[in-house]
Amino acid sequence: MDRLTPIPTVSIIVPVYNGAGTITACLKSLLQQDYPADHYEIIVVENGSTDNTSEVVSQFSSVRLLHSPQRGPGPARNYGIARSQADVIAFTDADCIAAPNWLSELIKGYANPDIGGVGGKIEAYNHPDLTLIERFSSEHSPLINYLSGEGEFLPHLYTANASFLRELLNQVGGFNPRLMTAEDVDLSWRIQLNTTARLAYCDKAIIHHHHRATLKGLARQYRQYGFGEILLDAIYNKYPEYPRAGTFQVSRMLDQLVALPRYFTSMILRRMRYVLGRADQYQLLEPRLCLMIESKNIIGKVEGLIATRWMTDAEHAQGIRGEDLIKRYFPKSKE
Repeated sequence: MDRLTPIPTVSIIVPVYNGAGTITACLKSLLQQDYPADHYEIIVVENGSTDNTSEVVSQFSSVRLLHSPQRGPGPARNYGIARSQADVIAFTDADCIAAPNWLSELIKGYANPDIGGVGGKIEAYNHPDLTLIERFSSEHSPLINYLSGEGEFLPHLYTANASFLRELLNQVGGFNPRLMTAEDVDLSWRIQLNTTARLAYCDKAIIHHHHRATLKGLARQYRQYGFGEILLDAIYNKYPEYPRAGTFQVSRMLDQLVALPRYFTSMILRRMRYVLGRADQYQLLEPRLCLMIESKNIIGKVEGLIATRWMTDAEHAQGIRGEDLIKRYFPKSKE
């Protein structure tokens, strides 16, 4: 890889779908970065919103607004990448708020010429009107960059807080446009498998993320996570060093099933404690939400197993996603 200039140019790409309620705060935070203003740009890629997202973004004259002709997060990001010439492409989401030094801290990671991608810390955005569901989402968030738990394969960067060298994105073909979930993990892994580049993590590059605030949004998120995990297994289990064999998922799903009665029992006990004044509303709600997200995650994994023909045909799973899964995960109505 070519060594970057001391102050590389950066394009920040923000895909958005029905984000009118959050994107103003996102863009204000990106415009207030301590990085040299003439060395970075902000590109918002509108992805078929049915609210007034475009009108909100248009109020920011220095922000480029594009309209992706193809639905989905991967195609939207690819559309932005193709229309930028910057040395580094950074990504965040419309429901995120960047710390003022976010971009400058990310870029520091590229001082090592072996590094092809840098991500930072994803923290919950704790605003004064935090709902109980947002509090739960924050405390149980799976959005941990780089390494995040059991059965890890290679480091990954979630696009809520990630950046990559343009040359590497071009080399691997960008995001897989057929993936409607886990496309950022897939990109991270392809870069490491198909190039000599490594990824880096910078805990000083902080993004504050609005976690799910509705039951519907939380349920869809964990169902989507389950599907994506199985899809990644189907794509990458051909690698001898891949740690998650079919038995791994069977074992994990059995553990999840065993946990469901415990959550149900906890719901009853918490209700009794709540009636007696020994539990608050959040303590009452927590086991119900745990029961819901585990159930939805299992459903997503079962759907993934069926779509991948029990992890024997990843191409089949990617090929059939199309409009049916877009409707499931990206409904026309706003959450």
